[in-house]
Formats: sequence, C-alpha cells, structure tokens
Amino acid sequence: MEPLVIVDRGGTPRLARSRINVYDAMHYLEHGRSVNYIALALGITLAESQALIDYIDEHKDEVMAVHRRIEERIAQGNPPEIEERMARSRGRALVRERLAELNRKPAEETNGEGDSR
Repeated sequence: MEPLVIVDRGGTPRLARSRINVYDAMHYLEHGRSVNYIALALGITLAESQALIDYIDEHKDEVMAVHRRIEERIAQGNPPEIEERMARSRGRALVRERLAELNRKPAEETNGEGDSR
C-alpha cells in the first residue's frame, strides 16, 4: 500500500489522487470535530483524515494565513454582476421553490402542536 501523501502542485495542498484538500478539513477542525468525524464527512479513510490534520499541524502558519484569506473572500460575497446572474438563474429559482416546498411540508404534516396527524 502506498503511503499517504499530501501534494501541492502550485494550487491547494490535497490528498494525492483525490480532490480533498487541507481546507476541506480545516472547517471541521475549527468546529472541534474529530478525525473520525472528518473522515466520515469527507468520505475518506481515517488515515487520510489524519494525514490532512498532520499537514495542517506541520504547516500551521501558512495554512491559517491562506484560510483567513479564503474566509475573508467568502465574507465579501459575490460581485454584483454574479449576484444579478444568479438572481436570473432558472436553476436557482427551482432550488428556492423546492426549499419552500420542503419547509411547508412539516407545517402541513402537524396539527399545530408539533404532533403528527
């Protein structure tokens, strides 16, 4: 069996032969999740999960600096032209309709007191 390797080919450090990267695990670590939880959430083995965590620990300053930049970018939201395009998206409208339908069902399935009919 090949040893687990984290590769960085000028992009994001990730598991070799996988698209799972260290920042995928970072979110769970920040919320206090265990190596087991991370493995289950990302659909990887415990050894792969531990390899990601070990990489993060070994490169903490660098990983945290990039992670902060990622979080700052997310907090900025999308540029106005992207938001406009998303607002016009038929796919997005379908998702909103489906979510509204799913949110209505629990209310319709109870008698108002939280009990099922």
